Amino acid sequence: MQTQTGPFRFIDTGTQDAALNMALDEAILLHHLRGDVPPTLRVFRWSQPAISLGRFQNVEREIDVEACEQEQVALVRRPTGGRAVYHRDEFTYSIVISKEYGVPSGVVAAYAYLCQGLMLALQKLGVASVISDERVSKHPSAACFASSTQADLTSNGFKLVGSAQVWKEHALLQQGSLPLEDRAAEFFHLLRYPSEEARAEALALYNEKTNPLHAFAPTARWEEVSQAFCEGFSAFLRHPFTAGELTQSEWDLAQQLVQEKYSQLNWRKERIKLTTASEG
Repeated sequence: MQTQTGPFRFIDTGTQDAALNMALDEAILLHHLRGDVPPTLRVFRWSQPAISLGRFQNVEREIDVEACEQEQVALVRRPTGGRAVYHRDEFTYSIVISKEYGVPSGVVAAYAYLCQGLMLALQKLGVASVISDERVSKHPSAACFASSTQADLTSNGFKLVGSAQVWKEHALLQQGSLPLEDRAAEFFHLLRYPSEEARAEALALYNEKTNPLHAFAPTARWEEVSQAFCEGFSAFLRHPFTAGELTQSEWDLAQQLVQEKYSQLNWRKERIKLTTASEG
C-alpha cells in the first residue's frame, strides 16, 4: 500500500439501513488496504432501531429475536468483535486507518491510541474522560456497555463509548457507539435472560456502569458530536480530516456485501482470517 499524504476523509453517510451501514465500513477498509482511499472517519445514523451483534456472538442464545421482530428492531452482524450494541438515540462512528499512519500493532495498543482522539472529541463537548484500567470482566454481558475491558473510556466512573475493532493485514476498522439518551430498559427487553429477575439484575448492573452523553452534556446535538469527533481525531492524529464523499467503487462494493453477507446473520462461518476484538 502507498501511504497517501493528502487530507484524511471525514464522511457523513447520513441515514442508512443496518446492513448497508456495516457493509460500508468493510468496503472502506478494503479500499484503504488497496491504497485507493486515505484514512477515513465516518459518522452515520440508522433508518430504524437496530442491534448490531459482534462477529462471534450467538444470536439464538443472547438475543430475543421474536421480541426484536415485534418491536421492528433490525438485527445485523458487525465485521468487528465484541458484544451487542443498541442503535437508537446514539452517535455511531467508524474509523479506518493503517500502521503506516502511526497506529501501533495489537488490539489493546490500538484502542489506547485511538482513544486519545475520542477523549479530545469529548473534551470539545465539555466532557472529561479517561481510559479505564479495569480488566476484562469474567462474566461478560450480551450487552456491550455492561462489559468492562482494558480500554474502556469512562467519565466519573461511567462508561461512555463502546468500540469494537477488526484488523485485516496492516489496517484496522474500529466501530464505536456513544449513547446520547438512556435506552437501556428498551435494549434489555430485547436480550435473552433465563428469568425476569436475571434481566432486572443485569439492567441494574448496566445502569451502575454506564451513562449516556446527555447526562454530562444535556444540550449536545448529534451534529455537534459529529463536529467534535472530526476535530478531536484531527487534533490527535495531527492531520486534518476533510469533508469528503465515498467513491462509486466503495458504494458498489458495499451493495455487493449487503447481498452476499450483511443481509444475513450467519455469515460469520465464512473462512476469513481476521483479528477481532472489542472494548465494549
